[in-house]
Amino acid sequence: MDADFWHDKWKKQQIGFHLDTVNPWLVSQLPLLTAPLAKDCAEPARIPARIPARILVPLCGKTLDIDYLLQQGLQVVGCELSELAVEQLFARLEKVPTISEWSAGKLYQCANLWVFVGDFFALTPTDVGSIDWVYDRAALVALPKPMRDNYAKHIQALSPTASMLLITLQYDQLQMSGPPFSVIDNEVAEFYGKAYDIQTVKQKDLIEQEPRFKQQGLTAFIQTLFVLRPLALPITENE
Repeated sequence: MDADFWHDKWKKQQIGFHLDTVNPWLVSQLPLLTAPLAKDCAEPARIPARIPARILVPLCGKTLDIDYLLQQGLQVVGCELSELAVEQLFARLEKVPTISEWSAGKLYQCANLWVFVGDFFALTPTDVGSIDWVYDRAALVALPKPMRDNYAKHIQALSPTASMLLITLQYDQLQMSGPPFSVIDNEVAEFYGKAYDIQTVKQKDLIEQEPRFKQQGLTAFIQTLFVLRPLALPITENE
């Protein structure tokens, strides 16, 4: 997989990963992600340094989840390879962005929304600022296995004190190759277990709600929701 693969998907509008509604698990579980910060007074590093707090949405596409997060009064920082997706996002929001340059592409910004167009792996902590939370619905599962380890390390480098809402998918990859790719629970522990306390919150088989995957031969399509909370000493990208 390379950049041309995703640019072609957006050009042809082959974007089955894009939901036409806000993800219901985000709506129901965002309070679980954010509430402990209000009472963790003994751990100031996990309390947002600003109001509103800032949430990172990697590989964001034009997701309606961004609309919801903005409605909750959050600052939203996204990154997306396809400029077409970002243009469509701002058009739907009916916002005219300020467009500037960053080291790997363009930055679209308006009010509490910043979207970096370009390579996610080129982002630096200076680019994104201090991140309080991370929301990953379709980023980790969009990447083939050789890229997932580097992605997880980069997330930790960008947001070492941030808690994370992570949604994964599990299925038999002999039945379908992906993307989206299957990410088993043990892989989540491998990527994040040294730096985070990992809580499995919800799990559901979506195969009856996903006819396009059932038609490809899948017999199960398990979606899992995790909440990850950083440990005292987050690892760095070089470890």
